[in-house]
Amino acid sequence: MVPEAAAPRRGTFEVVFLNDGAAAAKLDAPRTITVAEGEATLEGVAPAEIAPGGFARVSYRLADAVAAQPQVAAAVSTATPQEAEATSLGRFETYQPMYALVGANPSDAKLQLSFRYRLFGQKPREFSTGDGSREWRAGLYFGYTQRMFWDLSEESIPMYDITFSPELFVRAVSPGSTSVGSPMLGIQAGVRHQSNGEDGADSRSFNTLYVEPSVGFGLGNGWTLTAAPRIWAYVGSKEGNERIARYRGYTGLTLDLKQTDGLGIRADIQGNIEGGRGSAEVDVSYSLRQWTGLNLYLYSQLYTGYGEALIDYDERSTRLRFGIGIVR
Repeated sequence: MVPEAAAPRRGTFEVVFLNDGAAAAKLDAPRTITVAEGEATLEGVAPAEIAPGGFARVSYRLADAVAAQPQVAAAVSTATPQEAEATSLGRFETYQPMYALVGANPSDAKLQLSFRYRLFGQKPREFSTGDGSREWRAGLYFGYTQRMFWDLSEESIPMYDITFSPELFVRAVSPGSTSVGSPMLGIQAGVRHQSNGEDGADSRSFNTLYVEPSVGFGLGNGWTLTAAPRIWAYVGSKEGNERIARYRGYTGLTLDLKQTDGLGIRADIQGNIEGGRGSAEVDVSYSLRQWTGLNLYLYSQLYTGYGEALIDYDERSTRLRFGIGIVR
């Protein structure tokens, strides 16, 4: 755990818990901690889970500050609107990998941003034993991923294609564990929209319903392996893009092998099995934290197949890029 700032002489302060693992990790925040100013007590409810590559903020109050308040007031929230809003930001979680990459050809730079937001509750949905919520709506998320292709060779350095991908999904997990041989189970199902925001002949837009179970295992020495197969169906109109399913297919598989503060290898495969079309994306990353203290990764990516950019979904390409990752 890493304190966000030095503990104040009175009042509350926050402690940040980090998860560098490949799977969600159970958070068992201590009820009391000792700092230079004395003993501090957990205030409010701490999250039960930290998303892969994510963090959780937990508030503590110094004991002398608690004693100075009337007993009745201790049960009443004194958060200002700004403090309440800051607390809700803890429901934001990392989602897909985030990076900035460039290849041998500067016209092929690629960036990706992604997050998810838990719409209800303070704890994520769990379907087995643990401290998580059992309410179905606690697993309801809004997710957003934006993939951008940047032409750095032109004077105006334009984005030549952007994929906007909002989605709404339900997610449930088992309590996280990195013990050797102990499985970490999860399932996610939702509806996803993908579009490049263009109009006319350049428009690319479609919707899918998908289901994605997952299983992860601790391998020892900080290593974890996660496998997540998925299947989807196209829904709604594909007007002007009727052939997308031929190239993007209906099935996929993600394999994620990584070591905390070490090497990471992620493979994402999808395609049309019957048609023999599809794509494979392989990411290799290495944490810079041990060398520099930076929460960044050296990042490389190989993409081969159809449809890396929506505008060219029916064209086959192979590209190798290098850069910096924020989330892997």
